[in-house]
Amino acid sequence: MIRTLLVDDEQPARERLRQMLASFEDVQVVAEAVDGEEALEKSAALSPDLVFLDIQMPGRNGLDVAASLTAPRPHVIFCTAFDQYAVEAFDVHAIDYLLKPVNRGRLAKAVSRVRESLNHMAMMDRDLQSAGEVQARLFPQTLPPVTGLDYRVFSRPARTVNGDYYDFLPLKDGKLAIALGDVSGKGIPAGLLMASLQGRLQSHAPARGESVAALLRDLNRLMCASMDSRSYVTFFYVVYNSMKPSLTYVNAGHNPPLMFRAGVKEPVRLSTGGMVVGLFPEAEYSQETIELEPSDVLICYTDGISEAVNLDGEEFGEERLSRLVARNCERNASGILEELLNELSTFCEGTTPQDDQTALVAKVLK
Repeated sequence: MIRTLLVDDEQPARERLRQMLASFEDVQVVAEAVDGEEALEKSAALSPDLVFLDIQMPGRNGLDVAASLTAPRPHVIFCTAFDQYAVEAFDVHAIDYLLKPVNRGRLAKAVSRVRESLNHMAMMDRDLQSAGEVQARLFPQTLPPVTGLDYRVFSRPARTVNGDYYDFLPLKDGKLAIALGDVSGKGIPAGLLMASLQGRLQSHAPARGESVAALLRDLNRLMCASMDSRSYVTFFYVVYNSMKPSLTYVNAGHNPPLMFRAGVKEPVRLSTGGMVVGLFPEAEYSQETIELEPSDVLICYTDGISEAVNLDGEEFGEERLSRLVARNCERNASGILEELLNELSTFCEGTTPQDDQTALVAKVLK
C-alpha cells in the first residue's frame, strides 16, 4: 500500500485529488495538510511513502517543504497550476510534476513511477537484509576459551551491513589472536572488504604466530591488490600468550587500545605498528610485546564509539571512555562492557548512530 499525504491550501483541490486516487487499489490517503508547516509535521509523524505537494501556499512554499523533508524521505509529486517551477522541483528530488487540473492518465503514470521506485527500494532492502544476515554468520558465534583471560565483545552496524571487523583465532600452544578493524565507508562495499580481510587473515595468521608485524606486511600487500585508492582499513591485531602471560600486538592506524594496570594512574596506549592497511603495498610495520599482570584490563574500540555524538554535537571521546573503564576495572569483562554501553546509550539518547560501533574488553584473571 502506498501511504499518501495530500498537501494543498485549497480544500476543493485536495478533495478532487483524493477522489481520483480512490481508483488506485494500492494508494491510501493517510492525511491532508493545508500548509507547509502542517505538511512537515504530518510527514514526520506518519512517514508516508508519497506526498502530493502544492507549491504556492501560505507560509512555507512547496519547494521549501520538499527540501526540508526528513528521513525516511517520501517520494514527492508536485501538483500545481504553475509550470515555471519544474526545474526547481526536480532540484529538490521530485519524482514527477503535475499541472492542475490534473489529468487522470498523467496521474496514473506518476503513481506508476512511484510504485516502481518503491518496489525497487523494497528489493534493495531485502538484498541488504540478506547480506547482513550472511555477514552476521561470518563473525565469531562463540568466544574461544583461553586460559587466564576473560573477554567480551559488542558490535553494532550503523546500517544493516557492518564495516567493523572483529575476530578471535585460536593459535597453537594455547595462544589466542584477537583482531579488530574498521573499514572505511559503510554498507555493502565496506562489508565486502571486511569479508576479504577476514578470509586472508584467517588463512595467514596460524603460520605467523606471534610474528604479528610480518603478518601485517603480508595482509597489507594482499589487501592493496584488491582495494581502490579511496579505501583502507584501520586494524589492530594482538596475540595473547597464556604461558608467559603477554600480549604481542601491531597497530595499523587504528584508535590505540587502552591498557589499564594496577597502580598506574594513566592507561597505556597501544600505538606501535604502522600505517593503515590497503594504501601502500610496501608499508612496514613494527610490533611490541607487553608482559601482563593479574587484573590488567584492555579495551579496544572503533571510532564509532569514541566519535559518537549527543544532541549537542559533543563527542563521547577517548577521555570519557578512559574514565569510565578506570572506574570499573574491578568488574569482570562483561560488567565493564555493560557499563560502557549503558553510558554510551545515555550520552547518545535521542540520536541515531552515524557509524558502526564495536568495543572489546579483556581482563587478565588472577
